[in-house]
Amino acid sequence: MSKLEDYFDTHKKYIGQIKVLDDRMDSLAPYELAKLEYLYTKAERIAWHIAGHYKKQYKYYEGLAEIHQGQEYKNVREDQNKSATDGQYLSRITKGNMLCEAADYEGDYISWCGVARTYERAANAIKDIMKAIVKEGGEQ
Repeated sequence: MSKLEDYFDTHKKYIGQIKVLDDRMDSLAPYELAKLEYLYTKAERIAWHIAGHYKKQYKYYEGLAEIHQGQEYKNVREDQNKSATDGQYLSRITKGNMLCEAADYEGDYISWCGVARTYERAANAIKDIMKAIVKEGGEQ
């Protein structure tokens, strides 16, 4: 099993645990609220790991795009005896194809950053709920 699959499995486990508590949000004891906050922070950490994986992938393909553009330019100029202008335009096609692949990973990276930030906001909201309970005379 790959590292990414492990991250997804762990994420799914945390979301399942969060859902159990979240379904009873209005009747949670303070300990359960604290546990829910803790689970959100764990889910956030995993989401950042997933985002990091996708960032590595998109940076990798961006790097390959540069390499392939240079190789194509060299090929067009030296092997095909075309002009520098032809080399520039033809090598951009190769680079563009690689950047399309990088864009898929970049989109996943941005999405998982958003997921991680959502979990952070959820954990902060739970802190606010616990403060409100204390302010209203309840116990923490």
